[in-house]
Amino acid sequence: ENILHKIGHIEFPITDLDEEYAYYLQEGEKIDITDEIVDKAAEIISGEDDLYTVLFKLADWTRNNIEYDLNTLTAEAALESSWVLENRQGVCDELTALFISFARSVGIPARFISGTAYTNLNYDFGNHGWAEVYFPGYGWIPYDVTFGEYSWINPGHIALSKTLDSSNHAVKYTWV
Repeated sequence: ENILHKIGHIEFPITDLDEEYAYYLQEGEKIDITDEIVDKAAEIISGEDDLYTVLFKLADWTRNNIEYDLNTLTAEAALESSWVLENRQGVCDELTALFISFARSVGIPARFISGTAYTNLNYDFGNHGWAEVYFPGYGWIPYDVTFGEYSWINPGHIALSKTLDSSNHAVKYTWV
């Protein structure tokens, strides 16, 4: 049974963050935080004081302004968030990484989830990446920017790892 809980107003910026979540504010190898990322995030959320609204705006901007394309070179090797912002293209790992970079740049803890998800592209499960964002008083809330699922995910998602950076994949394939 799915139970949805309404998240009330949470003041933004987060001022009293528990120390254990500060780890998820730092840069990673692929999830970088540049001046351009900081400036764009600030522009997107200008004037907002509600955490949910801030995250919705960051997720929605990413989904609507970064072209998802499995034919790009990012399908072969994940690229940095700064590259994604500059080139405005990527696959699920890159869209998610940019969203996480935006969130972290404004003081919101976020982590990368690597796993598998059911997709209607091939009507099958495939490797997928999405995010979880920390909401004080509620815990980790999922955000799948690629699928447009903000603060919820469909049951076709199976998390295999939860990490600081998208360079840490849960699944690796080798051929013999």
